Amino acid sequence: QDVHFSYDGKTEVIKGVSLKIQPGQMVAFVGPSGGGKSTLANLICRFFDVQSGSVRVGGADVRDIPKEELMDTISFVFQNSHLIKGSILDNVRMGKPDATDEEVLAALRAAQCMDIIEKFPDGVHTVIGSQGIYLSGGEMQRLAIARAMLKNAPVLILDEATAFADPDNETKVQAAFNALAKGRTVIMIAHRLSTVVNADHIYVLKDGHLAEDGSFVELSERTGSLFGTMWRDYQQSVRWKVAKEA
Repeated sequence: QDVHFSYDGKTEVIKGVSLKIQPGQMVAFVGPSGGGKSTLANLICRFFDVQSGSVRVGGADVRDIPKEELMDTISFVFQNSHLIKGSILDNVRMGKPDATDEEVLAALRAAQCMDIIEKFPDGVHTVIGSQGIYLSGGEMQRLAIARAMLKNAPVLILDEATAFADPDNETKVQAAFNALAKGRTVIMIAHRLSTVVNADHIYVLKDGHLAEDGSFVELSERTGSLFGTMWRDYQQSVRWKVAKEA
């Protein structure tokens, strides 16, 4: 509600943004680079606090929610989700420290991770980052999704989480996302506009303002809309890429 935020106390990067996301909705934040998409998501997680206005979850100001409770309410998967040097089991169990091995394995299955487990002799006990055992970006993303699934929080924030997935991994990462999103309120920060076509609502941020919002059909067909221009540019770039590869 009327959120203003500045990193340095001088230059505002979020300028009076108000929006309401309904429980169970899948919404997307899109817009030009530097428009404020990731900053807005960080304010929901309370990685930073607003200078004025408020961010509310379930009607409560996030500044009034105990930190542990807020972290139990919100899961996030970022572009470069970090894994610790430890076993696959330990990395996923960070989502729910008291989880049983069976619960961790169920999350790994749901997140399309069994091919990762099966390629190592030690399976889930394989220690990542040691003895030359390293994972691709897409594989790390799937483990991060498994961690979020195990956590089972009602609100999920995805920051362009398929960005670093190679083609072989992208289908599996997308399938894992679809499973993770079921029954949750999902806020998706998207750079590739193909990922927002099925969103319930799209918010377009530009220069810290909410420039426009609506469904994909509404925004793509609206005369002179910023989203419409972005969508046409995106389709052109995809066609150019396909033509170049062909």
